[in-house]
Amino acid sequence: MNFSIYILFIATFLILNKSAKATGLGIFQRYEVHITNNFENNTDELIVNCRSADDDLGEHFLDKGEDWHWQFRVNFFRSTLFYCNVQWGELGLRFTSFDTDNISSTCEETSTCFWSVREDGIYFSCDNKNYVKRHIWP
Repeated sequence: MNFSIYILFIATFLILNKSAKATGLGIFQRYEVHITNNFENNTDELIVNCRSADDDLGEHFLDKGEDWHWQFRVNFFRSTLFYCNVQWGELGLRFTSFDTDNISSTCEETSTCFWSVREDGIYFSCDNKNYVKRHIWP
């Protein structure tokens, strides 16, 4: 009897998760985040350090036009959050690069988030074509 309930629970979980993935709400949905150095004046490298509560992805040094990206799965509680510190010369800014509640719903079709770091701010896109300014340098 207990084994049957266990099997039923697992089957229900898999069906609900598959259904949720079709609408972009999968519990373990995979996402990819890209950060690109799009400065016109590239006298300094863009220094990027991203992390979550569980993972520090390390420092990355991007020249003009270079892209750095990582992949991950949304956690069971759908509380996945990544933030990044970016520094270019004396300019520095910390921003949320992925938040399950906000950004994942914006990029649910592509499961990819693009960040373009520029002289006048940091821009966001889901398709790597249509960018919207989300942050300005302090």
